[in-house]
Amino acid sequence: MHQIIFKGGLGNQLFCLFYAYKILNKYNTRVSLNLSNYSFSSRNDRSFLMERLYPPLFDEFTKKSSNFSKFLFLYARILEKYFFRSKPERLPGDKCFKINYYPNKFIHSGYFQRITNSKLDKKCLGLFKKKLSPYLLSEKSDNLAIHIRRGDYLSANHSMHGTIDEKFLIKESENQFQKQDFNGITIFSDSPELINLDCFKNLNKNITIDKGGDPVMVFKRMASHKGLIASNSTFSLWAGILGGIKNFSIPYYWMKNVKSSIIGLENIPRYKCEI
Repeated sequence: MHQIIFKGGLGNQLFCLFYAYKILNKYNTRVSLNLSNYSFSSRNDRSFLMERLYPPLFDEFTKKSSNFSKFLFLYARILEKYFFRSKPERLPGDKCFKINYYPNKFIHSGYFQRITNSKLDKKCLGLFKKKLSPYLLSEKSDNLAIHIRRGDYLSANHSMHGTIDEKFLIKESENQFQKQDFNGITIFSDSPELINLDCFKNLNKNITIDKGGDPVMVFKRMASHKGLIASNSTFSLWAGILGGIKNFSIPYYWMKNVKSSIIGLENIPRYKCEI
């Protein structure tokens, strides 16, 4: 039996679920989802949402939230903090590891933010899209969506992520408008008051602000757009992938001094930026 520890918000939960499918396909054995992190977390904006986005989730996987699962989660956290180091081929702080804690029983922990060009990853990504995409059906928009991450990225705890200046997003918007006709621009941001909207009005007068709300519904709205310029965020990354958006690009840098190539997905175009 393999148990996957789930962490983070919706974008990272999708990476965890993708990893669970990889384990399922690689070993052809039972896979469980350890949700203990959400019992201990004090962040209300990081609740477990995957079951709402993908209702058949627990028809395919077993949910683990027992006291023993919580013990395994805390055990893995201790090992992560004191005994494991980040690997250079992964994002900083992403300490992925597997523990054989009992004969034929394994627990996997990490952020798993990496999809390579291997046969297994390509197979699972195709399966992942096929399974989840039908649940993203929403009213289609002919706008270009732009995800502008501010909010918690401005706090000291997340300063390592860094924010992408509007000038880089405007330049990429110009590139997208040259390739495709869009009815307007939808800016997805939980902090629109921190954005210079006048810069975007020079591109198109039809500006819509999506201030967020229910993360699952925001995700579906974002994924339904004709084009998407993602931020350095797993949320908008997966919206573009699962939404099958053809006019889709992600930033050249994912964190300060860390190129987005470290997460794989070489086929997705990158736009120039600094963080």
